[in-house]
Amino acid sequence: MWLYDYQSPQDNPYKDAPFVSITHMSHVDNLPTWTYPWHTHEGSYELAFIVEGGGSLVVNNQSIPVEAGSVAAIPPKTLHRFTVPAQGKMRYYTLRFLLEPASGELQVFFAKLGSAVTPGNIHLLPYTQDTFRLLLSLHQANNGHVDALFQSVCLSLIQLARKLFTSKTLSVRLDDQHFASDILVYIEENRSQKITLESLAKQFNVSPSHLSRIFSNAYGTSPINYLINARCTWATELLLKSDLSIPEIGEQVGYDNPAHFNHMFLQRIGCTPVEYRQRNQKPPSD
Repeated sequence: MWLYDYQSPQDNPYKDAPFVSITHMSHVDNLPTWTYPWHTHEGSYELAFIVEGGGSLVVNNQSIPVEAGSVAAIPPKTLHRFTVPAQGKMRYYTLRFLLEPASGELQVFFAKLGSAVTPGNIHLLPYTQDTFRLLLSLHQANNGHVDALFQSVCLSLIQLARKLFTSKTLSVRLDDQHFASDILVYIEENRSQKITLESLAKQFNVSPSHLSRIFSNAYGTSPINYLINARCTWATELLLKSDLSIPEIGEQVGYDNPAHFNHMFLQRIGCTPVEYRQRNQKPPSD
């Protein structure tokens, strides 16, 4: 697994159409017992290119199958996650980009598209994987910046996705934000703080049992279990993208006790924070 964010003024030199500003690139191969929890991307549109295995894109509790060759599109501020069967696996790459300027041709297209998934197209897999390998090589050669060439290669992938979404697409109509979504967003925005079921209930002026039932019915897990998963996933990002010590990372994600942090991380991710960092110290080859 690897992931990179692009927020430097040196990134994205091409500002005019048809180009878009790239904000993130990643490669996800599920570790044992690991799935990404519910989350949103506040300022960026995400394209996920599934290259191996299969599972589901879940958007506001609506599940859409994805498989090798599928492309998934997720708008900003949309609650979503990818899931895989208990004995399954899924590997995918993602690109995130800004929908600005709003008048740009690609920006207009994806803003109108909303959440969508294409059927699997295995004929595109070699191109997709080779292109992301090229992007990783460019990233490493450019000291982690999006230069004009990197931006141009990304544009080819985004244009490919647009062509696929123009032909065959399964779109998902998002329901209005519900109470459960408000709880989830609150947890995401305050996940580094001390949160209990009782404090959540007080925040939303309902009983703890009522709040837990609403959240569990919507997302299939309790609010506290979701909080733990979100913290552990946040910790994986800090382990990959920072030089902070394990106790420092534990504090940042809401755990003052390093032993408790290690225990929770091992339960959710399948290895200790130290082991997770060691596994990912070598430059990725994929």
